[in-house]
Order: sequence, then structure tokens, then C-alpha cells
Amino acid sequence: MRTDRIEKIINSMRQHNMDQMVISDPSTIFYLTGKFVASGARLFALCLDTQGACTFFINSLQTDYAPLAEGAEIVWYTDSDDSIQILAKKIRTGGTVGIDKNWPSSFLLRLMAAADAKYVLNSGIIDYIRMVKDDGEIQLMRETQAVNEKVISEMFQYVSPELTEQKHHRMLHEMYCAHGADGYNIIGVVAYGKSCGYAHHKPDGTTPAAGDCIMIDAGARLNGYRSDMTRTVFYKSVSDEMRNIYEVVKEAQLTAMDAIKPGMRFCDIDKIGRDIITKYGYGEYFTHRIGHNIGIDGHEFPDVGGANTMEVLPNMTFSVEPGIYIPNLGGVRIEDLVAVTENGYECLNKMSKDLRII
Repeated sequence: MRTDRIEKIINSMRQHNMDQMVISDPSTIFYLTGKFVASGARLFALCLDTQGACTFFINSLQTDYAPLAEGAEIVWYTDSDDSIQILAKKIRTGGTVGIDKNWPSSFLLRLMAAADAKYVLNSGIIDYIRMVKDDGEIQLMRETQAVNEKVISEMFQYVSPELTEQKHHRMLHEMYCAHGADGYNIIGVVAYGKSCGYAHHKPDGTTPAAGDCIMIDAGARLNGYRSDMTRTVFYKSVSDEMRNIYEVVKEAQLTAMDAIKPGMRFCDIDKIGRDIITKYGYGEYFTHRIGHNIGIDGHEFPDVGGANTMEVLPNMTFSVEPGIYIPNLGGVRIEDLVAVTENGYECLNKMSKDLRII
């Protein structure tokens, strides 16, 4: 277990007057233990206590998870047991208990009925600790981004008149595996032509034609950490209008990125990119926030958007991905990941952003 990270959480719990915390989110479990768990419908939970107790609740079918709890107490239960009643015995009566924001209500409501305590979200602690990466985490993200770039670069090489978006999208899994990735973002975007006019287009049977924009937005997972990147290229030729749109998006992205430094507000990063797109008359076609934080999960707290007045901190990692999407015409998105440094930022992507015709 990462006792340093657990201590950081417990110290924050004390500052927030939180007596105990129940953690079951697989990504946070990985953050604390270095191992992902897949418990399905069964309870898998870590209960932290400011009095020092650190207890895992694990089904006896999952004895292979025992090593991740080294140094902590393990309470085993069977399918014949009521796991929530067993967990409830550890909850301090009248205490304040932090709960994962995504914990199933089928668990939470039963625990609330079984143990008399005040239940609050733990995200005010977990999210804030995980949003600032250590140097080791950033290095892992460099490595997974390098794999991602290889795959996306190769993906563009397969574009042909017969290749549908769906078939092209299905190639992602095989290619990520071939390059040693643990997994990938199955919701990634592969879009051709008019399909690029929708920011989150679902791949379909569309095939490319000359002059089409080709957008690929995908991310790998390697050693537990995610990458994310979008590139838009053009097939055989590009119209003057789409060339102009591409250059506007590129200018918006580069200008927003160059403003990144500690103390900058996330909403201002969004505004810088958005103002440039608006200046050129495309503001209504930039339909999403400019980015999101990333790490163990593909989308982490906080958002890089106009409503977020939080300040950027060193070692935060997030995407910068402005886009213009015009229905029945096409669209462009360019996305890179940055790691904030003491004086600015490091771009984790190395692939060129210059307009490209394939």
C-alpha cells in the first residue's frame, strides 16, 4: 500500500472533521494500492479511520486481492454474509463518514440504515489530493502518451475509401495491445467528413471521400494511467474553408496553452481559447469546455471550463482541446495534454499540429 498517500488522506480527514472514510472507487483503490479491483456486484471497500485503523472488506472469493492490503486489517466475508452489516459494525456511531461520489445507492442506503452516522461526500478530499500528481505519476503519463501517439499516427495510415468509421474504430483495441497498452478509451472518436461536425460522434458506416476531415480522439492506459489526444487531418485535399477552420483551432489551442502557469484560473484558459474562436466568427460552433484533468481516469476533477474559477497548481495534468463543429460540413479538434510546471507547462504530446493531408 502507498502509506504516504493514505496518511495524506487521513490528515485531510482530520482537517475536514471527517472521522471515517469508505473508499470503493477502483481508481482510488489503485491510487492507494497499485492494483485495480473488479468486484462486480460484491462489496469491496477500504475503511479509513482518523484513529488509525485501516480496514479492507473483501469477499472470500477474491483472495488474490489480499497482497494489496498488506499492512492493513482484512475483514473477509462470504456470499452468505450481509457485507453491509459487516461494514456497519466498523462505523462509529454519531461520527462523520466520507463516501465515494459514485458509490452505488444500493450500498449507501443500506449502510445509512444500518449505521447511525452523518454521511458526506469524500470527493472534497480525494479529488483534491489526486488532482496534483507526483513526479512518478507524470512520468507514467509521458509513457502512456508516447504509446498513444504511436497508435494514432498508425491509425491515419489505414484510411482508405473502403474503411468505415466503425471498422477503423475497432482497430484501436488491436493496435493498443500491439504496442503494450493495458487498455484504451472505448468511447474514442473516429469521424469522417460531416461526422466531424459533431464533437462526440459515434462511429458508423461512413467511409471517407476526398476533401473529408478525418478526426481521431483516443487514449491509452498504461501502468494504470491514461492518455488522451485528438488530431484532425484531411483526406487527399482540403478546402479553403476547412483550412481556415483548422488554423483558427490551432491558434486557439496554442494561445491557451501558452498562458498556462501556476495561479492561472481554469476559466481564463477556457476564455482565451474561446475568445480567439469567437473573434473569427466561429464561437457558436465551439460547444464544449476547453479541457479536463486526467490521470488514472480519463476525466478527472476539475474541469477546464468557463465555470471553474480554481487556480492551476504545479503538477496538475489536463487536456487543452478547442474545437469547431459545423453540422453538415465537418469539424476540427486539436487536443494535447499538459503537465503544469513551476513556471509554465510541459506538453506531453510530441506529434505535430501542423495541417496535414493524407
